[in-house]
Amino acid sequence: MKDKAEVIIRVLLGLALIVFGLDKFFQFVPHGHEMTEELIAAYNGLLANKFIMPTVGIVEIISGLLLVSGRYLIVAFGAMIPIAYSILGFHIAVDIHGILPGLIVALLLGYLIWYRRSAISKILRSVDHV
Repeated sequence: MKDKAEVIIRVLLGLALIVFGLDKFFQFVPHGHEMTEELIAAYNGLLANKFIMPTVGIVEIISGLLLVSGRYLIVAFGAMIPIAYSILGFHIAVDIHGILPGLIVALLLGYLIWYRRSAISKILRSVDHV
C-alpha cells in the first residue's frame, strides 16, 4: 500500500511540475487571484531578469519528467528543493493567499524525500567517506 501511495504522489507531483514548468514558457494556467502592487512589483522583478523564470521552468520540467519516469529520483529531489523553498519564500513574503499550491508541492516533495530517506542517507554517507 505504501508503495502505491508513493507512486501516485510521485506521478501527480511530476505532472504538476511539468504543467507549471511549461506554463513559464506558454502562460496557459489561469492565475485567478487579484494581484497587489507588491506582488506585481515582485513578479515584474522576476520577469525583468530574462533567465530566472525560464531556468525555473526547465528545472520543473526535467524534475517532473524524472518523477513521472521513476528514474534518477534523488537528482529530481535535489533539483526541486530550492524550487520548493523559493515558491514558499515568495508566497510567505509577498502573496500569502496564494501559498496553498506551493505548500502542497513542498509537502509532497517532503514525503517523497522521507520515503527515500534510506537511499539518500546511503548516498550521503558514501560521499562523506570520499
